[in-house]
Amino acid sequence: MGTDLHELLRSLRVWDPEVTELPPFDPAAAPAEPLALFTSWFAEVVAAGELEPHTMTLSTADEDGLPDARIVMLHGADEHGWSFATHATSRKGRQLDARPFAALTFYWPALGRQVRLRGPVSIAPAAEARADLHARSTG
Repeated sequence: MGTDLHELLRSLRVWDPEVTELPPFDPAAAPAEPLALFTSWFAEVVAAGELEPHTMTLSTADEDGLPDARIVMLHGADEHGWSFATHATSRKGRQLDARPFAALTFYWPALGRQVRLRGPVSIAPAAEARADLHARSTG
Protein backbone atom coordinates (compact mmCIF):
# COMPACT_ATOMS: atom_id res chain seq x y z
CA MET A 1 0.00 0.00 0.00
CA GLY A 2 1.29 3.53 0.70
CA THR A 3 3.79 4.99 3.07
CA ASP A 4 2.93 4.92 6.78
CA LEU A 5 3.05 8.58 7.78
CA HIS A 6 3.40 7.86 11.49
CA GLU A 7 6.36 5.55 10.93
CA LEU A 8 7.97 8.09 8.62
CA LEU A 9 7.52 10.87 11.19
CA ARG A 10 8.94 8.72 14.00
CA SER A 11 12.00 7.98 11.86
CA LEU A 12 12.99 11.65 11.61
CA ARG A 13 15.44 13.20 14.05
CA VAL A 14 14.42 16.30 15.95
CA TRP A 15 17.06 19.02 16.26
CA ASP A 16 19.92 16.73 15.40
CA PRO A 17 22.93 18.20 17.30
CA GLU A 18 25.23 16.92 14.56
CA VAL A 19 23.44 19.21 12.09
CA THR A 20 22.19 22.19 14.11
CA GLU A 21 23.33 23.44 17.49
CA LEU A 22 20.44 25.32 19.09
CA PRO A 23 21.59 28.78 20.12
CA PRO A 24 20.95 29.90 23.69
CA PHE A 25 18.32 32.59 24.19
CA ASP A 26 17.37 34.40 27.39
CA PRO A 27 14.05 36.26 26.90
CA ALA A 28 14.79 38.38 29.97
CA ALA A 29 17.92 39.72 28.27
CA ALA A 30 16.14 40.55 25.00
CA PRO A 31 15.67 44.23 24.15
CA ALA A 32 12.25 45.77 24.77
CA GLU A 33 12.01 46.72 21.09
CA PRO A 34 12.59 43.66 18.89
CA LEU A 35 13.91 45.33 15.71
CA ALA A 36 17.60 45.39 16.72
CA LEU A 37 17.56 41.72 17.74
CA PHE A 38 15.66 40.75 14.58
CA THR A 39 18.14 42.67 12.40
CA SER A 40 21.09 40.98 14.10
CA TRP A 41 19.55 37.52 13.79
CA PHE A 42 18.56 38.19 10.17
CA ALA A 43 22.14 39.14 9.31
CA GLU A 44 23.37 35.95 11.01
CA VAL A 45 20.96 33.72 9.11
CA VAL A 46 21.82 35.35 5.78
CA ALA A 47 25.53 34.81 6.53
CA ALA A 48 24.76 31.17 7.44
CA GLY A 49 23.33 30.63 3.94
CA GLU A 50 19.68 30.08 4.88
CA LEU A 51 17.63 29.80 1.71
CA GLU A 52 15.07 32.60 1.43
CA PRO A 53 15.34 33.82 5.03
CA HIS A 54 12.89 36.60 4.15
CA THR A 55 10.03 34.12 3.75
CA MET A 56 7.60 34.14 6.64
CA THR A 57 4.27 32.69 7.58
CA LEU A 58 1.53 35.30 7.74
CA SER A 59 -1.35 34.25 9.99
CA THR A 60 -4.73 35.96 9.89
CA ALA A 61 -8.29 35.08 10.87
CA ASP A 62 -11.19 34.57 8.48
CA GLU A 63 -14.74 35.90 8.83
CA ASP A 64 -15.59 33.10 11.29
CA GLY A 65 -12.49 33.79 13.38
CA LEU A 66 -10.74 30.65 12.14
CA PRO A 67 -6.97 30.91 11.66
CA ASP A 68 -5.51 31.07 8.17
CA ALA A 69 -1.82 31.01 7.25
CA ARG A 70 0.29 31.37 4.14
CA ILE A 71 3.88 32.16 3.16
CA VAL A 72 4.74 35.73 2.11
CA MET A 73 7.97 37.69 1.70
CA LEU A 74 9.26 40.28 4.12
CA HIS A 75 9.65 43.61 2.33
CA GLY A 76 11.15 45.55 5.22
CA ALA A 77 11.18 46.30 8.92
CA ASP A 78 11.68 49.55 10.78
CA GLU A 79 10.43 51.39 13.85
CA HIS A 80 6.93 51.34 12.33
CA GLY A 81 6.82 47.55 12.00
CA TRP A 82 7.36 44.72 9.53
CA SER A 83 6.05 45.06 5.98
CA PHE A 84 4.80 42.68 3.33
CA ALA A 85 2.60 43.05 0.26
CA THR A 86 -0.82 41.78 -0.66
CA HIS A 87 -3.70 42.78 -2.88
CA ALA A 88 -6.60 44.33 -1.01
CA THR A 89 -9.01 42.02 -2.84
CA SER A 90 -7.08 38.80 -2.06
CA ARG A 91 -8.28 36.49 0.69
CA LYS A 92 -5.59 37.75 3.07
CA GLY A 93 -6.31 41.35 2.08
CA ARG A 94 -10.00 40.92 2.88
CA GLN A 95 -9.21 39.15 6.15
CA LEU A 96 -6.84 41.92 7.22
CA ASP A 97 -9.40 44.56 6.29
CA ALA A 98 -12.05 42.85 8.46
CA ARG A 99 -9.67 42.00 11.32
CA PRO A 100 -6.56 44.20 11.11
CA PHE A 101 -4.31 41.97 13.22
CA ALA A 102 -1.80 39.36 12.13
CA ALA A 103 1.03 37.14 13.28
CA LEU A 104 4.32 36.59 11.46
CA THR A 105 6.56 33.57 11.93
CA PHE A 106 10.05 33.16 10.53
CA TYR A 107 11.67 29.72 10.70
CA TRP A 108 15.41 29.50 10.13
CA PRO A 109 16.57 25.89 10.48
CA ALA A 110 20.17 26.77 9.58
CA LEU A 111 20.46 28.44 13.00
CA GLY A 112 17.72 26.55 14.83
CA ARG A 113 15.73 29.75 15.31
CA GLN A 114 12.23 31.00 14.90
CA VAL A 115 10.91 34.52 15.31
CA ARG A 116 7.28 35.21 16.14
CA LEU A 117 5.62 38.61 15.94
CA ARG A 118 2.00 39.68 16.26
CA GLY A 119 0.04 42.89 16.36
CA PRO A 120 -2.06 45.37 14.44
CA VAL A 121 -1.78 45.73 10.66
CA SER A 122 -2.18 48.95 8.69
CA ILE A 123 -2.10 49.85 5.03
CA ALA A 124 0.98 51.69 3.79
CA PRO A 125 0.44 55.06 2.13
CA ALA A 126 -0.20 54.66 -1.63
CA ALA A 127 3.05 56.35 -2.70
CA GLU A 128 5.09 54.11 -0.39
CA ALA A 129 3.31 50.98 -1.66
CA ARG A 130 3.92 51.97 -5.32
CA ALA A 131 7.61 52.69 -4.63
CA ASP A 132 7.97 49.29 -2.94
CA LEU A 133 6.28 47.52 -5.86
CA HIS A 134 8.65 49.16 -8.35
CA ALA A 135 11.71 48.31 -6.22
CA ARG A 136 10.89 44.58 -6.03
CA SER A 137 12.95 42.10 -7.97
CA THR A 138 11.08 40.39 -10.77
CA GLY A 139 13.28 37.31 -10.27
